[in-house]
Amino acid sequence: MAKGQNAPIRRRTLTRDKVVDAAIEIIDEHGWEQLSMTSLSARLNVVTASLYNHVRNLDDIRGAVQVRTMTELGAHLREIAMGRTGPDGLRALVDAHRAWATAHPHRYQTLTTSPVDRDAFISAALDANTALRTMLASCGLPPEDTRDAAVSVFAAMHGFVMLVNTDFLGNELDLDSIYESVLRGALASVGWPEHTPTRS
Repeated sequence: MAKGQNAPIRRRTLTRDKVVDAAIEIIDEHGWEQLSMTSLSARLNVVTASLYNHVRNLDDIRGAVQVRTMTELGAHLREIAMGRTGPDGLRALVDAHRAWATAHPHRYQTLTTSPVDRDAFISAALDANTALRTMLASCGLPPEDTRDAAVSVFAAMHGFVMLVNTDFLGNELDLDSIYESVLRGALASVGWPEHTPTRS
């Protein structure tokens, strides 16, 4: 074993960011429900009491994970949206949402629970919301209609992702075909023409 490998983290080197990083690792590997102060202290190789020097309690950690996750997703969607407009841009955006959510199923689950810190969570969601609303506007939707339309599109795509991530749909169905149907329905609900933006 290399020197220092798996050595305890000294209290002075432990930070709030490191605690949140460890929480995300646990969630990615085992799921949201398995996050606890005990699992965190074991992951960081510290006594549980030392965690309270950096976080208030488990809810504080959960809230921080939700904000971090929403921030990462928003930044990713903003990057995808840059330089794109119109139907092709919208398609790239919803495809990126699907890909990120299915690649990080446990972390994405954190976005399905009630926000611990709603104000911070809403602020973190600004990038994702702005990217989608801007793309809808670039497709010709009146700016005043983009908020409700963005919520409708997100709700539809989110529902599809959760059905896939929980394996509710199994392997017997053509998930790509269902995805296209969900996307057509979501866009039709906000006044989109009958054709679906094509996959880039």
